[in-house]
Amino acid sequence: MKALTGAKGRAAAVLSSLVTPQRLPAALGLAGAILMLLGAVLPWVVGADSDTLSCGFHPDAATGAPALGSRAGLPGGDALVVVLTGTAALWAAGLLLIGRGRSVHRATLIGAAVLGGAWAALDLAETGTVGDRAGRLLDLSTGPGPYVVLVAVLLLLASGVLTRYDAESELYVRTERANRLWNNGRSGEALEMQQCTVRAARRSPGRNHPSTTSASMGLIWMYAWAGWPDRAAELARQAFEDAGQWASEHPEDYRRLRADIAEILG
Repeated sequence: MKALTGAKGRAAAVLSSLVTPQRLPAALGLAGAILMLLGAVLPWVVGADSDTLSCGFHPDAATGAPALGSRAGLPGGDALVVVLTGTAALWAAGLLLIGRGRSVHRATLIGAAVLGGAWAALDLAETGTVGDRAGRLLDLSTGPGPYVVLVAVLLLLASGVLTRYDAESELYVRTERANRLWNNGRSGEALEMQQCTVRAARRSPGRNHPSTTSASMGLIWMYAWAGWPDRAAELARQAFEDAGQWASEHPEDYRRLRADIAEILG
């Protein structure tokens, strides 16, 4: 009994650590993505003639092969669309959860919600109104699939709306990606990416922000190791000048910056 109580306590602790105010949007996105994928394997239509259609994960009536659905009687691929949108949302929410999310991932969540929701709404409107090849209306009604997808849409929209653009986090993620490219021997791509990151940082949060200085230091290091000391020295001069705006508030970081620049430039 104590072991069971302890296991429940640990599970609750893990859940509470995941669903923090900062991670709530990502948790909502994950829940929405999972529901979206679940909607793909549930029936999208039910009724006397539902066996003649392949809706959701259901054997195709003509071939007997497993299929991913049709639009309530129209050739299409409901479940395939839902699988793609759900997978995209799962990818975006997962990156948000581990702190590697960017503004593009917020857009992905909203886009997946809009596309999945439109597809489900179209099915709800068309179910029972589409005839077969002979023009006979099929005896069909809506199954649980579209409704599950619509619940997922609400969660994904909430996730996208609650996710806030964090310029500092995005700069960190982009710098880390450039560092990985550099470490993998793709120095040209790494340099180009870090140059773009520094330009973006100067726009937001601004030239005089510590995060911009940090991004600039990454590019200074790359210039120095790539054999461009003049570029490294010029960028170091600019970064050091800009850092003077926040030096009084972060004196220890400012001293470390001076030491790092001296070490890189030799």
